[in-house]
Amino acid sequence: MKRAAPDPELLGRIAGSRPVVEVRALDPGYPDHGSDVWLVRTEAQELIVRSSRLREEPDREFWWGLKALFGVDPRNMDHVEAALKLLSGIPDIPVPRVLARERVNGREYLAVERMRGAMLPSFIGQPDELLRSFGAWLARVHRLETDVFGNPAGTRREAKEHFHGRLAEIVRVMVGREHPDDPEMREWLDVALDELSRLPAPEACCPVLVDLGPGQFLAEDGRITALVDVEAYVLAPRELDFVNLEYELDARAAEAFLEGYSSVLDVPDLSRCRTAYRLFCRLMGVKGSVDIRKWMAHPWLF
Repeated sequence: MKRAAPDPELLGRIAGSRPVVEVRALDPGYPDHGSDVWLVRTEAQELIVRSSRLREEPDREFWWGLKALFGVDPRNMDHVEAALKLLSGIPDIPVPRVLARERVNGREYLAVERMRGAMLPSFIGQPDELLRSFGAWLARVHRLETDVFGNPAGTRREAKEHFHGRLAEIVRVMVGREHPDDPEMREWLDVALDELSRLPAPEACCPVLVDLGPGQFLAEDGRITALVDVEAYVLAPRELDFVNLEYELDARAAEAFLEGYSSVLDVPDLSRCRTAYRLFCRLMGVKGSVDIRKWMAHPWLF
């Protein structure tokens, strides 16, 4: 999808009386991302402006699943703004402040402060202290517990006791929508549905980033300096973050991460939910279209 420049009317609103010196599209480094993002520089400051690329109702993979299960509509900046507000009180990894929110020609835009650092390319190979700090930060996020799942903006809140039943419905529909003729996907669906039928309600839900990975963070001089991509934050069991991290860490990185995490919270047991949560993440395409056999055979780290 071709990225259009921000609407001139929008630029006038967010810049005020200050002339706009530069407008530059930013590439998140992966295909099919859900937002247009620009750096806007005025004579007074630098802003990051983002807007959803979706114009119609979300209907494929990631965004469909995010809305169906958690009620997140990427076209509505309430979700980004609420996630930033929720995470702003967590120390060590800052999030940008919201500077302006505008609707122009039916499209919502959010302007936030530009944060220091460059996109973190990978968690693997990073200094132990960065990984320990990341682990402790994530545990502090997970301490924001709630008895409901849904999203930080509050457009959907359901009792945690319904989570696994709703997840079973969603993965069944997603397999039918996206993989109707794939017998291996059907086999894994049966295994996941059996697992979900036996799972108790989650102990709690908390802020979870469904597509958690290094690309959401900025880093500089061996430290994570900011979390800048929060579009997919939901309220869900913390185990979902850990399932995603098994695909982002190696054994050495996991060891340092766990040192930091366990200094704040005990590490959850993934053994009862790993299959179902892994299938959901694969159906969401959080790491792309990986062969289901390879995806499910990925090494366990937690």
